[in-house]
Amino acid sequence: MSEVYLGDLPLWSDEVAKQLLEDLCNQHNVPLDVFTDLVAIQRQYQDMTKARGIGDAISEVLSRMD
Repeated sequence: MSEVYLGDLPLWSDEVAKQLLEDLCNQHNVPLDVFTDLVAIQRQYQDMTKARGIGDAISEVLSRMD
């Protein structure tokens, strides 16, 4: 996936929020890189009128959890 800047989001720029996110991901067995990629996909497609390909992109990322 192409790099999408996430550092402007509190979940990545605030250390307390980032630690909470990591703890929640661990608690629910969601790899942090999977969560990060899902947020990046959402940001990449958020301004598009038609988000063609988003389903495939999400499925590809989620398949890494198997």
